[in-house]
Amino acid sequence: MMVLTAISGKGQVVISKRIIAGLGFSKNSKRILISDKGDLSMKKISKSNIQARKLLDTFSDKFKKEGIKETDLKKEIQSYRHAK
Repeated sequence: MMVLTAISGKGQVVISKRIIAGLGFSKNSKRILISDKGDLSMKKISKSNIQARKLLDTFSDKFKKEGIKETDLKKEIQSYRHAK
């Protein structure tokens, strides 16, 4: 389903009632927002999401300290996949 949405004066994203009902949102429910190259995704919060986020944050801090960039990781992953 695709609908037009707006950003409020407070910077809040307005989501239509139809979408909210279809996704099973309840008042004050929490979601994870993921921004990637201009796209925005919303995920239901689950124990595995929280654990994954903590793990990513831990590695992200270590990578920054070591000067490892996202492009470096992508190259390593591609290299590993081609070697298999």
